[in-house]
Amino acid sequence: MAIAKKGLRKIIVINEVFYWKIRKKVSPAERHDVTYEIPVQHESEGQILLINVGFCRAEYYGREPMKITPSLIESNITEAIELGWEYNKQGKAITLMDGKLFFW
Repeated sequence: MAIAKKGLRKIIVINEVFYWKIRKKVSPAERHDVTYEIPVQHESEGQILLINVGFCRAEYYGREPMKITPSLIESNITEAIELGWEYNKQGKAITLMDGKLFFW
């Protein structure tokens, strides 16, 4: 399974090319204070990593909006690789949350 190509952002981590995506507009789910998982995938279209940083763009609930930057994405990709994410192999999506990998 691959991430839809439209709106992908390219990032290079440890000399490997990854693509990540985040919506430009707040989705209806985010308006209800649901955290958003940021999908990341290696250029080989291997296993998808879903980065959960507790991020929610919903200001309606008094939360301070969080900036999602390339450096944040890079550090999470590096952490996932150190935890054993095999980014160039096919497989079900995994989630990085609170410093742990979760295989669903």
